[in-house]
Amino acid sequence: MNFKSIIIGFFILNCSFFILNGCGYKPSSYYAKNEISGKVYVDLSIDINNSQNSILIKDAMNEMVLNRFEAQLTQNKELADTYVLVKLGSVSHSVLASDNEGYAKTYRAKVTIAVQYQKRGEAKKNISVSNYYDYNVESDALVSDQQKQEAVKNAATKALSDLFSKIAVNSFKE
Repeated sequence: MNFKSIIIGFFILNCSFFILNGCGYKPSSYYAKNEISGKVYVDLSIDINNSQNSILIKDAMNEMVLNRFEAQLTQNKELADTYVLVKLGSVSHSVLASDNEGYAKTYRAKVTIAVQYQKRGEAKKNISVSNYYDYNVESDALVSDQQKQEAVKNAATKALSDLFSKIAVNSFKE
């Protein structure tokens, strides 16, 4: 590489930086992090029929607040800058494939999660996310509760991973 190539590369890199910043460009993560920021209180509306899975949803949301939104969790609702309410909307298990003898081989767990969030002094916003997780069982074996719970946990984690981008998009609708 010669000196001229280095100068041209440096010039192009700096110009693109100034053009993107000069026009007000911000990545979508900026908008999502702006919606759920500061001290965040995560609340849970427990589904009595699915209490174990409901608690998994809250734990996954807490982890998302810390890692994806890079915000602080607070245990005091009064001190929160942002309030988030998560609710396990629905859970279903369906058979996707059976073997030649009619035994179910592959199941799909589908999860829908309702999320309501509100920054202090602003209106409440609602988002729903859903996703699924496919899992296999041995031929002629029954599906255990542990397998179902693990599948719901995986489907919920996938659904909540979509939440970050949905919140970013939702911030533009104001």
